[in-house]
Amino acid sequence: MIRRTLLPLTLLVGLAAATPSNVVDTKFHFALSKSMPIADSSVESPPEIRLWFTEVPDAGTTSIRLIGADEQVIHTGDATQDTDDRQSFSVALESALSSGTYKVAWRAMGSDGHVVRDDYEFTVVDQ
Repeated sequence: MIRRTLLPLTLLVGLAAATPSNVVDTKFHFALSKSMPIADSSVESPPEIRLWFTEVPDAGTTSIRLIGADEQVIHTGDATQDTDDRQSFSVALESALSSGTYKVAWRAMGSDGHVVRDDYEFTVVDQ
């Protein structure tokens, strides 16, 4: 006789509730792995914004926008994929940034077909 042991429903519900829903395991999901400038850093005006992803984004799906403190989009070059590191994309800045806080908003799609959007901030300081 085969005996099956089932977990009580209350235990299963408790396990599900204990697992945070906003945790993304970057081993299995497309995500940003690092950035320059680094999120929440204070830097001199950078010549570019560079992002590295956990995998190579699908062709033509990566966009990077730079947004100033006044919520206006700052004109940059187009997002360009690094030929030596296909997981890295950058946008060139056309001029030096003045002191203040900036937001980098990005969008890309991984091989699983899911579009991922996120943003982070950094601060430009006079040196």
